[in-house]
Amino acid sequence: MILFPIYNGEATMTKSLDCIANQDFKNFRAVIVDNKSTDRTGDIARNFCEMDDRFEVLTHDVHLSAVDNFIFCMRYGRDHADYFCLRACDDFSSLNYLSALVGALDNHPDKLLAAPTVRRVNDGKERVLHPDPIIFGYLESLQKGVVPRSLAFPSEWCYGLVRSEGGAEILIRRWSEYPYAWCVASYVVSEFVMRDLAVWVGDAEFIFMEGSGSFEKYGAKTFFGKFRQRLNYSLGCYRVVDRLPEVSLSTRLKLFRRLWRDSRMKTRYDLEDHFLRVVGLRS
Repeated sequence: MILFPIYNGEATMTKSLDCIANQDFKNFRAVIVDNKSTDRTGDIARNFCEMDDRFEVLTHDVHLSAVDNFIFCMRYGRDHADYFCLRACDDFSSLNYLSALVGALDNHPDKLLAAPTVRRVNDGKERVLHPDPIIFGYLESLQKGVVPRSLAFPSEWCYGLVRSEGGAEILIRRWSEYPYAWCVASYVVSEFVMRDLAVWVGDAEFIFMEGSGSFEKYGAKTFFGKFRQRLNYSLGCYRVVDRLPEVSLSTRLKLFRRLWRDSRMKTRYDLEDHFLRVVGLRS
């Protein structure tokens, strides 16, 4: 099942729906969740459903926040399908996206998330993102007392395919417990990676269209706001160790230090730079 949460987004709506309809994996159900859109998005979705009976529209009675709408979609997917994924109305994927990810979860019953290669597009420029290979076997490394040098993966893995049994619980719990819209995707995916529950599917590609201004809209503005968010991010990732087999105290301490460093990259909050700018020592 594909969950397609929309509010407003008519500019690329049809192209994104076409991308899903043209997948080489045909046996899917796509639910477009209309979060009280105020433009023509809802009409475009309903017209598309008339042409393809694999698509349907579900309309909220009241407008939900972005976080609540995503959680609604996760719960709906959990309750109505064995596998599900989310898709924003301005993003795309390779035509083998579903077939490759479904195949990965079918072939790896111990995994809960099938994650794609990510291509980020911004103003005509593209970057292809691969995970750092060191993240695979993260759990095994910790049990040996070794903390991998990074926890680097594309945050867009949150749009990968999730196994409803087991995977939905992690997705919903992590999304619900993190109080910030900025970086919640990375926060959620980190548990799948740390518990070695994700499988990377290199030949499936998710195409993420940047430029929404989410960092400017949702990112913290003050030093203490940035510090609080980085600390909550680090602590939330660290608490995953409570769901792992026994890890030594020294490894736990090294892990928290590593997660604090990684949170700088994930949040984009350079606290030292912010402080020096505030006191006028850096322009």
